Amino acid sequence: MKKCIVALLTLMLLSCQADRPYVNEPALLDNDPSVAFTGRAGINMMLFKDRFSTPIQNYTIYSSGEDPVYDASDWTLKGSYDGKTWVLLSEVNDHTFCARYQEKFCPIAKPSNYNQYILEARTATGDTLKIGSVQFLTNYVSNGWAAFACPEIDFTITEEGEGYRLYTTLVQDPEAYIQYHARKVARILYSSASEPMPKVEKINYNIYDYEGISEKSGQPPVITIRYSSRYIEQIGKESLYALNRETRGVLYHILTHAYQYEPRGIGTYETSQEYRACVQGMAFAVRAQTGLSNPNDRQTPGGHWLDGLHVTGFFLHWLTLNKNPETVRLFNQTVKNLAIWSFDSAMKSIFGPEVTIESLWAEYQMDINKQQLKENLLKTT
Repeated sequence: MKKCIVALLTLMLLSCQADRPYVNEPALLDNDPSVAFTGRAGINMMLFKDRFSTPIQNYTIYSSGEDPVYDASDWTLKGSYDGKTWVLLSEVNDHTFCARYQEKFCPIAKPSNYNQYILEARTATGDTLKIGSVQFLTNYVSNGWAAFACPEIDFTITEEGEGYRLYTTLVQDPEAYIQYHARKVARILYSSASEPMPKVEKINYNIYDYEGISEKSGQPPVITIRYSSRYIEQIGKESLYALNRETRGVLYHILTHAYQYEPRGIGTYETSQEYRACVQGMAFAVRAQTGLSNPNDRQTPGGHWLDGLHVTGFFLHWLTLNKNPETVRLFNQTVKNLAIWSFDSAMKSIFGPEVTIESLWAEYQMDINKQQLKENLLKTT
C-alpha cells in the first residue's frame, strides 16, 4: 500500500513538473546558440518576464548544435499584461531548420507593451526539446524580402572525406542554407528586393578537396563557388560552433562577390589595386556587418585604404558603426552609379562633397589608436 502511495505521489510530482514553465532560462537568453537549452519531451512552456520595457516587434529562435531530432518544429508565442490573460502573437508549424545554429525570424502580429511572454514549443516527434537561443527584438525588422529571387542551387561533393562529414553535420539542407545567406547579403547591399541588382539565377556550389578556403568563378546569371574540404576539416577540429561561424562568414564574403557591383573606369581586378580594394573590402565589410569576422583578422592601426580585405573592410565597417549605418549599401551604390569610380569620389557621394578619403582615414586611424591604447592600459592593470 505504501509503495502504491509513493508511486502515485511520484507520478503527481512529475506531472506538476511537466506543466510548470521554465522561467527566464539563462541558456535561452544568453544570445549564444552554442550553449543549448534542454527541455523535456512533449510540449515545453518557457516564460519570459520582468525584462521588457518596450514592445517586442520580432523574435528569433535558433536551432542548437545537437541532433536535428531535438529541434523545435511547432511553437506559439503569447503575450500578457498580467500573467493571466494571454494573446497569441505568433504561431509556427512544421518548421525544419536547414542547419545547426540556424535562426528562424518571426514577426509579432500585435506588438504591445506586454510584460510577459510565453513560448510553447515541441519537436516533430515529441522528443526532448533543445533550443540554441531565443532573442527578442524591440526594433522593427522588415521581413519584406519574400519577393527576393532565390538562386537555384546545384550542390555537389567532390570527395566524401572528413570535411564532407563535418559539413553535413553542420548543414542539413544546403540549398536552403545557401539561399538564406544569399538573401541576407542582398539585404545588406540593397534597400529592397525590387531594387536592381546582379541577377544570380544559379549557384553551382561544390565541396572540393584543395588547398585554400573558398573561391568564386563566373558571372551572373550563373556562378560557381568552391569551398575547401581541407579547410572545413581544419576549422572543424576546434568545434562545430567554430565551423558554423567560419562557414557562414566565408559564405557571406564569397556571395558578396556575386551580388555586388564592380567599379568602372579604373581597370580590372588584375590591373588595379583600387579595383581589388573596392570589391574585397566590400566583401569583408559585409561579413563584418553580420558579426562573423574571422578572429584572426584584427583591426590594427596602420595600413592604407587600398590594402583591401580586412584592412579596407574594417575601415568600411567603422564608417558603418560611426558615420552611417547604411555605409556598405551606399558604398555599393557608388560603384553602380559612378562612371569613373574611386574611393575619394565614393566618400564624397556618401558623406558630402567636403569630405575626403584622406580625412576619413585619418579619423579612423586616430580612433583605433585610442582603442588600442585603452586595450594596452587594461592589460597592464
